[in-house]
Amino acid sequence: MNPLLMSLLIIVALAVFTRTMIGKLKLLAALEPADRTNHLIQRLKSLLVLAIGQKRLVGRAKERSSGIMHALIFWGFCVLLIRSITLYGEGFQAGFHLPFLGGDNLITYLYIGLKDIMEGVVLLMAIWAIYRRAVVKPERLHNTFEAYLVLVMIGVLMISDLLYDGTRYNLIHLYNQDSIHFLSHATYGSEFTWSPVSMVAANLVAGLGVDATIAISMIMFWVHICTQLTFLNILPTGKHFHVITALPNVFLKSLGYPHEKTKVLDLEDESAWEDESLGVNHIHQLNWKQGLDLYTCTECGRCKEVCPAYMTDKPLSLFDFNESLKHELYANQDNLLKRSKLAAGLVNLTDEDKIAEIKAGMAELNSEKQLIGDVIAEDTLWACTTCRACEEVCPVTIEHVPRIIAMRQGQTLMAEAYPKELNVALKGLERNGNPWGIGYDKRAEWAKDLNIPTMADSPDVDYLLWVGCAGSFDDRTKKVSVSLAKILQKAGIKFAILGVEEKCTGDFARRVGNEMLFQMMAMENIETLNGYNVKKIIAACPHCLNTLKHDYASMGGNYEVIHHSAFIHDLIKSGKIQLNPNMQGTITYHDPCYLGRYNGIYDQPREILRSVGGSGFSELDRHGSESFCCGAGGGRMWMEENIGKRINLERAEEIAAKGVSSVAVGCPFCLTMIEDGMKELEKEESIKTLDIAEIVEKNMV
Repeated sequence: MNPLLMSLLIIVALAVFTRTMIGKLKLLAALEPADRTNHLIQRLKSLLVLAIGQKRLVGRAKERSSGIMHALIFWGFCVLLIRSITLYGEGFQAGFHLPFLGGDNLITYLYIGLKDIMEGVVLLMAIWAIYRRAVVKPERLHNTFEAYLVLVMIGVLMISDLLYDGTRYNLIHLYNQDSIHFLSHATYGSEFTWSPVSMVAANLVAGLGVDATIAISMIMFWVHICTQLTFLNILPTGKHFHVITALPNVFLKSLGYPHEKTKVLDLEDESAWEDESLGVNHIHQLNWKQGLDLYTCTECGRCKEVCPAYMTDKPLSLFDFNESLKHELYANQDNLLKRSKLAAGLVNLTDEDKIAEIKAGMAELNSEKQLIGDVIAEDTLWACTTCRACEEVCPVTIEHVPRIIAMRQGQTLMAEAYPKELNVALKGLERNGNPWGIGYDKRAEWAKDLNIPTMADSPDVDYLLWVGCAGSFDDRTKKVSVSLAKILQKAGIKFAILGVEEKCTGDFARRVGNEMLFQMMAMENIETLNGYNVKKIIAACPHCLNTLKHDYASMGGNYEVIHHSAFIHDLIKSGKIQLNPNMQGTITYHDPCYLGRYNGIYDQPREILRSVGGSGFSELDRHGSESFCCGAGGGRMWMEENIGKRINLERAEEIAAKGVSSVAVGCPFCLTMIEDGMKELEKEESIKTLDIAEIVEKNMV
C-alpha cells in the first residue's frame, strides 16, 4: 500500500469536489427562501419509502424491470459504501477494517457475502442498462455520452474490486503469499468462502504467475480508487448530480399537499410591481428548492411519457423545460451571487436612499433574458394542464406545476401576455362570477323544482352543497346537480345551497396566473362562507374541492370539504341509501386529475361502480395515479387546442378501445371533455358518459 499516494488522491479529489459543491450550494442559497424543515418524522418516512425504497421505480408496473434494475444499482452502491471506506483504509494500513467488521463475528462474513453478490448484481445491471440504451433504445431515454460513461465507470468499479479480491485469493492459495491479509475464522471459515462472484474472477485470472497476479492486484486496487474519485467529481457536473441530490430532494419534498402551494401574492405591495417580483419572471425568482429540483432531474423521461401535452404533440417536454431553466441558472451564477450579497445588505436598513441604491444595483444584475419568451416558449408554458402526472411518476419528487403557475402569474400580472382567448372567460368571472358569463341571478335555476333551501333561508344545516359554475350554468352538468340533490334528499341529509351568493372559487383564474382575480373571488366567497359559519362542504367538482380545501385555507377559509363520490360512498356504507346491483352493460372509470392526483380519491368511486355494475366494471389501461388527463385543467378548458392532437380525443379513443358501454367520471370538466371526444368519434350513443351521481341516482332502490 502507499499512504502518500492515497493521501494525495483523496486530498485532491475531495478538494475539487468540495469546491464544486460549495459553488452549487452558494447558487442555491442565492435563490429565494423556502421553508422545508418541518415534520421531520414524516420527511424521514418519505426518504425511506421513496428514495431508499425506490418506490416509484420498483412500484411502477409499466416499467418494473427497468425500475428494479435502477434500484439494484442504487442498493448495491449503498452496500458497497462500507467496502469503499475499507479500501481507502487499506491504502494506509494493510488489513484495515471498520468496527464490527474485523473478522471475529458473523456480521463480518454476512457483509462480505452480501457485498460480493451485490457487486455481481450491479455489474449485470450496468451491462443491462448499456444494452437497453444501445439496442432497445426506449423512446423516453436521452442517449448521451455521459450516460454511457457513468455506466462504464460503474462496471469498472465492480470489475476492479472483484478482480482485486480474486487476485488476492490466487496469491494466497496458489502462490502462498503469506504476507497478504485476509479474514479467516474457526467457525465461519475464510472470507473467500463467502465470495462466490470473486471466486469466478479468481478463476478467470488463475495461472498467470505470481508477478503478473501481483501487478493485476495492485492495478485493480488503484483503478478502483481512481475511478471512484473521478466518478465523485463527475457527478456534480451533469445529470448524475441526482446521485448526490436525490436523497435531500425527496427529504425536502412538499408535505400535506402534493406540491408547493401557490403563494398568496401581496398585490398591494407597490415595490413588487416595480421590481417585477409578482410571479416568476426572472431566474433569480425561483426559490432554492426549485433550484434543487433542477439539479436533481435524472433525465429519465418518465415525465414525458405520461404528460398529456407531450403525448399529443404539444411543445411541452418537461425534461427540456428543466434543462432550459438549469442552463439559465448556471449562466447567471455570478450575477445571482452578487445579487444575493446586495440583498443581504437590505436587512435592517432604514436609509431610503441607500435602499433605493441597492435595489437599483440588484436590478442591474437581473438576467437579460425573460424566462418566458427567451428561455421557455409561450406555447410551452400554456400547454400544461397542471394534471400532475409528471410529478406522480418522478422518482426524485420534482415539482413541475408550481413553477409553471408562478411563471403564468408573471405573464398575466406583469407582462399581460396571457392567451387572449382567455379574455371571455375571465371577463365572465369579473362580471357575473362564472366563466360562462351567464347572469349570476340564474345560478340557482337548476334547483327551482327541488325544494332545496338556501343558506340565507336556512343557515342551520349540516352541509353546504357547493354547486359550482358548471353545475349551475352548464346544461349537461346541471343534470348532475339534480341527481346529487336527489341522492342527498333520499338519504335525509340536511343541506342547503348558497344560490345567487355563490361565486366561482377562482380555480381557473389562479391556474392561468390571474392572482388578482382569484383573490377577489376567494375573499368574496370566504366572507360569505364564514358569515354563515360554514364548516362542512360537499362539492361535485374536484377543482372546487381542491380550491376550497387547500387554496382558501391560507386566506382564512378553513372548511371540511368532501367530494360527492366520497360522500355518496359513505352513504352507501352506512345504509342511508341502497343500490340496485344489476346495472346493465359494462362500465369503466376515468380518474379526474384534481380528484385523484391532487386529493388522493381513487377507491370510493370504484367501489360505488362495482356495487352497481358487479363484474361489468373494467379498468382503463391508464388509471389511478397514472390516469390520462381529459385536457381541461390548468385553464385549458377555456383555450383551444391548435397544436397537435386533442387531449380529450386521445382519452376518448382509449375508452372506446376498451369496448365498454359507459364511462363514469367525477368531474364536470371531464364530463364535458370526454363526452365531446365521444361525439367526435361518433360514439356518444354507444358509450354513455355519466357522472357518479347520475349512476347512483338512477340505480337507487
